[in-house]
Amino acid sequence: MATGNPYQAPNADVVNASNDTYTPRIFTPQGRIGRLRYLAYGMLSYLLVIPVFLVVGVLAAAGASDDGGVGILGGIGMLIGAIAYIAIIVYSFMLSKRRFNDLGQSGWLSLLFIIPLVNIIVGLFLIFAPGKPMTNQYGQPPGKNPIWVIICALVYPIAIIGILAAIVVPAYSDYVERAQQAESIYTEPVQE
Repeated sequence: MATGNPYQAPNADVVNASNDTYTPRIFTPQGRIGRLRYLAYGMLSYLLVIPVFLVVGVLAAAGASDDGGVGILGGIGMLIGAIAYIAIIVYSFMLSKRRFNDLGQSGWLSLLFIIPLVNIIVGLFLIFAPGKPMTNQYGQPPGKNPIWVIICALVYPIAIIGILAAIVVPAYSDYVERAQQAESIYTEPVQE
């Protein structure tokens, strides 16, 4: 039994605290991704699935029969749509797992997206919480974001502002028009 100083630092590298990074790949369940990559990869996956859903819509319209049935083309379209829908759900879980791993948490927390209202809080947490800057038990931190990732991530706020504007502006103009009509009805002089 060695008798040495019990307070002496060990000779082995206790913590692998390297600052090395890696470049994450898009379609893999391993590794870590940061906030911008989480947004950009999610946007990219939706952009890839939009043409599939357009084909599904065309097949469903072409296969529709006069009696309200689906037809063979509609059935093929529904099958393709179901496969694409399942693929996008699986990919979304992979992205959230990788994002949780960047935060130093287990990927099993991705199952919180199944719970209504909790999924909103979890989604906001994944978007705004900063990842761990050092290597953790899930791997090295992701490298610097390329310009395409930053551009894709900026599409989200622009799209949200556009959607809100498309809803708010017509509703407000309709409100103003109805208010003016109501005002004109109540302010007309009464003829005797």
